[in-house]
Amino acid sequence: MKRKLAGLAVLTGMAAATTLLAPTSPAQASVGLYRVAATSVLDATNSKTMPISCNGVDQVVGAGGRINDGQGDVLMTRVYADATLHTVTVLGVEANATNVPWSVDAFAVCAPAGAVAGLQLVTTTSANNALNKVGITAVCPPGKKTFGGGYRIDNANAAVAIDELAFTSALGSVSSTAYVFGAPGNFTLQTQAFCANPLPAMALTEATSAFNANAPKTATAPSCAPGSQTAGVGAVLTGLLGSGSVATLLPKAALDSADATGREIVPFAASWNVKAQQVCVG
Repeated sequence: MKRKLAGLAVLTGMAAATTLLAPTSPAQASVGLYRVAATSVLDATNSKTMPISCNGVDQVVGAGGRINDGQGDVLMTRVYADATLHTVTVLGVEANATNVPWSVDAFAVCAPAGAVAGLQLVTTTSANNALNKVGITAVCPPGKKTFGGGYRIDNANAAVAIDELAFTSALGSVSSTAYVFGAPGNFTLQTQAFCANPLPAMALTEATSAFNANAPKTATAPSCAPGSQTAGVGAVLTGLLGSGSVATLLPKAALDSADATGREIVPFAASWNVKAQQVCVG
């Protein structure tokens, strides 16, 4: 039987490994986006923070994260960019006390300096409240589109789970939704949109897993069209209603596809599914 963790320890995992991937060749992509990644230590520490930065003065256009070996007991409560759009930080924290070693991955999709015009961060934060469900949307300014997005939960005491990070089909905004499953008290949810002037090719691709009671579930978004690359990654859980969380937002290393994974926090007998979203640009 899983046990709820009473509080959030302020412990931070140090980086165990960092992987830098060079941009794909110009023949494959006109923008030259590339992915950088970092992985925390693998141990049973109950909270781990992992940052990863773009090279030089390059900037973030997409963010992702992954909980490894958490078995549903670990929540990915933050996947967000800093104010300068240079660094992505991912936070994992145990919702249920576990002695199983786990780690957290952080991913940033980066654009070479000047490759994406008008890039800016739009952030919207919810009221400080104790509602059972909180949703918040970040909207790009007129004339701009969202390339990627992120979210951040604060002061939740490991008792609030992300149910979605979702892009609209028109790529005008990003929304995140969080459900309370414990007793967090007042908390806030922040949604980020990484907005910029549209590129010639921009599209949202989606794929949805089977709707059943199996757990965990992963969906893989269809590949981007030739000449386009993955920028943002989203995920939407349907049916779990606070009994699960988004555990993976993965831009693939080649930036041609993306994965989203949902996990149950506590045993959940009813059917549910996960939808993976991917913003392709080129």
